[in-house]
Amino acid sequence: MYTPAPVKRTSDASPGTTASSASTSFKSVLTTPASTTTTATVPAASTSPSGGIGTMSPWPPLSISPTPTPSSVPMAPTAQSLFGQNPWVANPGGNGPGGSYNYNPIYFATPQTAAKVAQMLGGTVLTENAITPNGPFVQNQPNQMVQLANGRVVNAGLIADMYNHGYTQQMVDGMIAGEVSGNLV
Repeated sequence: MYTPAPVKRTSDASPGTTASSASTSFKSVLTTPASTTTTATVPAASTSPSGGIGTMSPWPPLSISPTPTPSSVPMAPTAQSLFGQNPWVANPGGNGPGGSYNYNPIYFATPQTAAKVAQMLGGTVLTENAITPNGPFVQNQPNQMVQLANGRVVNAGLIADMYNHGYTQQMVDGMIAGEVSGNLV
């Protein structure tokens, strides 16, 4: 807990003056014209242990690197700049026993987006019904998937969506590396 050092107060009144003269002095201060200004002096900060905040740390001062500026952290390109104006299928949906329904478009990359993702990751494009592979629910469009050299299959639409949030290139690279390796922590 920080306790400020005691401040010595000085009186404007000389020793032996009465309270009435002090009150007179106070009244004179209140009636002083506005054009007169008074300057208060602030004592210099003390470097002694009793007066310094942060001067008594047992650790050496930290060397803090400058905060990165937006221009020093490369931003990833947008999904549209990499994959075209429409990287995902518009209005993907399906049918089931209760009628028709819609899917989130980010799971449905266009064939062009999937080809670009496969090129980026060194894989090949597969089309499959990854969300509803069998049963009474049927997808209207297949998912564009990419099979990687390590045998893992990733959804091209999800990879494209990683570029859709304004992340830095380093962040997107880490997310893609996690998806490719399966270490999604």
